[in-house]
Amino acid sequence: MASVRSAKLAVRGDCWSAAKMISWHTPYNRLLHLSLFFAVLPWLYSYFNEQHRIQSYSVEQALMISWDKIITQPTILFRRAVIGINCNVDLVVSGTGLLERMNATSHKRDDHQVLNNVDDLYEAFAYFFSRGAAAERHTSDEKTFQTLVQTAGESRQRPHYYIGGNAALMAEKIATAFPRTTAYLVGPIGPRSQALLHPSIVRTNSTLIVKDEVHVIMEYKQGEILGEYVAPASSRFITSHDQYSGSSVVIEMFFKAIAQFNPDIIILSGVHLLQNQNREMRMEKLRLIKRNLMQVNRNTPIHLELGSIGDADHVAEVLNRIVPHVDSLGLNEQELAFFSHVANGPYTDLYPIAPGAVHVHKVVEMLYWLLTTYGHDKSDPESKNYKYKLSRIHFHSLTFHLMVYRGTDWSNLAAALAAGAKVAGRQACQISGGDMNTDNLELRSSMSVLLDKEVEKSYNFEPQKPIASWMRKDVVFIFTPVLVCKFPTKTVGVDDAISATGLIYSQFYRFERSCYGSFNLSLERFNVAEIMQSSTLSLLWREDSRCRTHICLRINRTVVMRRLWYPAVIAQRGVRQRRSPAAKPVDWLQESATYVDAHTAVVDPFTSSPYPEKDVLEILKNADAKSLSEHRKRMIEKHKKRKLTQLNFDHIPIEEQIVVLFPGQGAQHVGMGSKSMDCPEASKLYDEASEILGYDLKKLCLEALRLVDARAKAMHECNQRISSGMLTVRVSAISRLDEAMADARNLAKEKGELALCEVSNYLFCGAKVVGASATCLQFLEDNQERYAFHVVKRLPVSGAFHTRLMDGAIEPMRKALKDSKVWVIVCMKYFNVVDVRGRAESSHQLKTRFSSGVTLMAPRVNVYSNYTGKVYDRKLAEIRNSIVKQIASPVKWEQILQLLYRKHQDYKFPTYMEVGPGRQLGAMLLQVSKKAYKHYENVAA
Repeated sequence: MASVRSAKLAVRGDCWSAAKMISWHTPYNRLLHLSLFFAVLPWLYSYFNEQHRIQSYSVEQALMISWDKIITQPTILFRRAVIGINCNVDLVVSGTGLLERMNATSHKRDDHQVLNNVDDLYEAFAYFFSRGAAAERHTSDEKTFQTLVQTAGESRQRPHYYIGGNAALMAEKIATAFPRTTAYLVGPIGPRSQALLHPSIVRTNSTLIVKDEVHVIMEYKQGEILGEYVAPASSRFITSHDQYSGSSVVIEMFFKAIAQFNPDIIILSGVHLLQNQNREMRMEKLRLIKRNLMQVNRNTPIHLELGSIGDADHVAEVLNRIVPHVDSLGLNEQELAFFSHVANGPYTDLYPIAPGAVHVHKVVEMLYWLLTTYGHDKSDPESKNYKYKLSRIHFHSLTFHLMVYRGTDWSNLAAALAAGAKVAGRQACQISGGDMNTDNLELRSSMSVLLDKEVEKSYNFEPQKPIASWMRKDVVFIFTPVLVCKFPTKTVGVDDAISATGLIYSQFYRFERSCYGSFNLSLERFNVAEIMQSSTLSLLWREDSRCRTHICLRINRTVVMRRLWYPAVIAQRGVRQRRSPAAKPVDWLQESATYVDAHTAVVDPFTSSPYPEKDVLEILKNADAKSLSEHRKRMIEKHKKRKLTQLNFDHIPIEEQIVVLFPGQGAQHVGMGSKSMDCPEASKLYDEASEILGYDLKKLCLEALRLVDARAKAMHECNQRISSGMLTVRVSAISRLDEAMADARNLAKEKGELALCEVSNYLFCGAKVVGASATCLQFLEDNQERYAFHVVKRLPVSGAFHTRLMDGAIEPMRKALKDSKVWVIVCMKYFNVVDVRGRAESSHQLKTRFSSGVTLMAPRVNVYSNYTGKVYDRKLAEIRNSIVKQIASPVKWEQILQLLYRKHQDYKFPTYMEVGPGRQLGAMLLQVSKKAYKHYENVAA
C-alpha cells in the first residue's frame, strides 16, 4: 500500500509540475504564448484586410481579378503559327455618317447576300443595324465600291486605317501579345498593309500585291439613330470587293508555307470570302482546301476562324467539307445560328440573333449538336465521325463565352476561356494591359442563368467564381460571363483577338499508338522540362516500358536539334528585328504610308503603331501644308454649322440641367389645367390677357387652342376615309413585324380597301405603336404568334394618327401656321409672353406686336422634334416644315430617349421632368435606363 501511495504521489507531483509548465504565469510559457500571439496577429490582420479589400472592389474589378487567378500559361506553348488566308486594310468610318454623305435612302431593310448598288447597301446595313448584329457583305459592282471607298476616305468622315482581315488581325494579336510565338502570315499584302503589320510577323513575298484590298468598316454605337431605327448594341457592318483573298494562288501558298515553316499550330480564316465567287469556282477551291487539310500532319492542330456568311449554300458546303477536318473552331452567335438554321439543327428560327438576346441554354444545345454531328467520335470506328477531327469549339458572344471540347487532345481550356473573356471588353474599350480601370466596363448578365436544360445545370453569378463547367455525356462545357464595353471605340477585330488569345493559351497534344506499342508525339516544339511536366507523358512513363524507350529517343533528338538549329534561328530572327537607332525610315514605309496613316498613328490615342514615332513624325512633316490648311478650314466650317444647329449648355453642370418631357395629345383632356384657376394671381393674369386680346383666353386654354383645334378638325376629316385605329406591340430579335405588316397590307388590297399598316410611334426598344386599317389590325391580332410578336393592347383612339392616312391634314395645318394670331396664342400658352431677353412685356408692347404680327423666332433652348428624332434646326423654315410633316410621320420618341440618355456624364444625369397628366414618358425612360429614371419627376397639370 505504501508503494501504491508513493506512486500516486509521484504521479500527482508530475501532473503538478506539468500544470506549472502550462501555466501562463510561468516565465517560459508566458514568452511562448506571447510569441504565438504575435505570430498569429499579422496573419489575422492580413486575412481580414484582404477580405475587406476584396469586398471594396466593384463587380467588374473582382471579375477581372478572378480571371487573372484562373489564367495560367500552358505547359506546352505553341512556338510557331501559320495564319492565312485573308489580309486587307480596314477603312473604319461611322456607318450612319457615310450613308448620309452618300444620300442613301430607302424605306426597306433587307438582308441582301450581295450588294449591287447604294440602295442595297442601305437596306442591308439597316437590317443588321436595327438588330445590333455584325455582318459582312460583298459589293459586286466595282464602280459603286470605289465610290464608297472614296467617300469614306474624305476627311469629314474622320476615317481611320487599320490592318484588317481575320488572318492578319489574329497574326497581329499574336505578335503583340505573345512574343514567344512567331506568326507567319500568308495573304494578299499590299503597300499599306505592309506598313501597318507588326514588324515581327513573318511574311511571304509570293503573295505581295501592288494595291491593297480595302474593306469599308461601317461602325455604329449603341443608341445611334438611322432614320427610324435605333441600334440596340454597338457593332459594325463590313463591305468589300476582294479579288485576291480567295484566289487559288493564295490558298496554295498557304499550304506551301505550312510544309516549309513546320508550324505548331495552323490558323485558317477567310473561307467566308469564297461565297462571292460563282459556284463552280467556289467548289473547286473548297475541294482544294479540304484536300490539303487532310494531308496535314495530324499532330499539328488546325483552327478555323469563321466570318460572316450570307449564302446558305456556301454555309452548307463549309459545314460539310471544311469543319469536320479541322481540330478547332471559333465562331459567334450569328454564325452558330446560321449553321443550325441551314443544317436543320436545334432552334432553327433564331437566325438572325440580336447581341445579348440569345439564351445560354439554346447556345449550349446548338454547340452540342454541332460538335456531336461534325466532330470526332472515337467510340465507333465504323462511323464517319471517327475520321473527323473537330474536338474544340470556342464560342463568343456579347455577354458570355463558352468553350466546348471532346476527348483528351486539348487542355488548359479554362485558362484559355478566361483569357479570351478578359480581352473582349478591354479590346473594345482600348484599355491597356496593366490598367485596372473598369469604369467603362459593365456586366450584362443576370444573377442566375440556366446553362443546360438536359442536365438541369444552372449558374449563380459570383465575381470570385466566374467559371462554370459541366459534362453532357462525353462533351465538356465551360462557361463564363463577359464584361461589355459601354462606349466601344472600335468593334472590328474583337472576335479575332478573343479567338487568338484563347488559342495560344490552349494546350494541344495527341498520341497515336503504333503496332509496336510506341506513341508518336511532335516534341520538337517543347523543351525537356515542359515534356516531363506533361501529366500524360508521366503516366505513360510509369505504365509502359516500351514507351519510355521511344520517348527518350524523341527527347534526345529534340535536344540535339535545339543545340544545332535554334542558335541559328535566334540569330536570324534578331537580325530581322534589329534596327539601328540612327537608321533612316525604310523606303517601303516612306512609299506606302500616307498622311492619313501618319496622322492617325500620332494623333489618335487608340491607334497603335509598331514603328518608331520619329519615323512616323518625319512622314507627317512631309505632308502638304495646303492639305493641312484645307483640313482646318473644313473643321472650322463644320464647327460653325454645328453651332448654328444646336445650343451648347456645357457651361452648366449636367446635374443642374433640366429636360422637360411633354406627353402627346392622347394624354390630354378637356379641362386639364383648371386647378391653376384656383390661384388668384393666375386668374388675374388671364383676365388681363383677355382684355388685351379681345377674347376669353381662359376659356380658350381650358377647351382647346385654336391651332390644336385646326389640327384636330383636319385629322378628323382624314379619319373619315376608312375605319382605322392603333395598337401597341412588343417585338424581339426573332419577330417579323415588317413581314406581318406587309401581309396585312396585301390582305387589305385583296379586299379592295386602303392598304394602311405601318409603324406610327417608336416608344422604346422593343415597343412600337402600329397604325392601320381595321382589317389590318385584326390580321395582326390574329397572327401575332405566327410572326413572333406580342400585341399589348388596342389604343382608345379614333384613327391611325401619324401615318400616311393623315396626309390630307398637312396643307390645312400649313395654312393655319401662317395665321399670326395663332402664334400669339402659342407664345402666350407656352412662353408666358416672355421675350427673347426674358422680360415680361407690358400691355402696350403686346398690343403693338399683335397689330404688327408675330414672327416665329428661333428657340432659346434645344427642342427635340418628333418628326426627325433630333434637335430642331434653328432655321425657321425647317421648324415650320417639321411641325407640319410630323402629322403624317411616325413619332420617333425612342430615338429622342436615346439622345437624352447620352447626356449623362459619369452617371450624373439631368433632371427629367414630365409635364402633364400621367407618367407614361417616365415609364418609357425607365425601360431605357433605371439610373436615369432615378432623376425623373412628374409635374401634373
